[in-house]
Amino acid sequence: MLASALQTEIALHLHDTSNGELTAAQLLTFINSAAMDYKNDGWLIRLEDDESLTITADTPEYTVPTSFAFIQDIWMERTINNVSHFDILIPRGHWTLRFNTGVARIFFMTQSALDTGKKLKVVGQKRPTIDYLAATTLDVGMESKLRERAISYALMSIGHGESELSMTRSRLAIIRRQLERPFPPRSFRMLPGSKLVPGRE
Repeated sequence: MLASALQTEIALHLHDTSNGELTAAQLLTFINSAAMDYKNDGWLIRLEDDESLTITADTPEYTVPTSFAFIQDIWMERTINNVSHFDILIPRGHWTLRFNTGVARIFFMTQSALDTGKKLKVVGQKRPTIDYLAATTLDVGMESKLRERAISYALMSIGHGESELSMTRSRLAIIRRQLERPFPPRSFRMLPGSKLVPGRE
């Protein structure tokens, strides 16, 4: 789902499809504010690398792919009938994470288990995106959470004043926030056995 689609959905929930009260830019600001909240509250998004790492001979260290905040597993490629399968799990005790010259790196202690020329798949989690543009795809699974929090911010924004409508909007904003879960659901918490990528706290 694109952020622009969420902007449209929020405007529909607010009965403001013409953006007469809140502009699309303001709605995007509320979406990004909501995303920042979830990032700061420790929510994590599952992430699988697109096999960007290739094993090189006599090379024990590889740069951690972009966006990873935690790594749970590293899988090595196996080719069967010219088809790649990532089904060889490299034990966690065979690799560690380091911060070397300002770059997060995976260091393999046991190189004998690595096959030169094979690719690696890194599996872990990233932190929520916080700088959406209208054409940016939302983090999968976060769409409804971003919608609810952004709507509550929108209601607070247009809920100022002393009119009956303004006060109703303010109350709705408070109620919506109170109905939110205080902690991330299990699928958005750190995966068991994961290692924190240094420098990406």
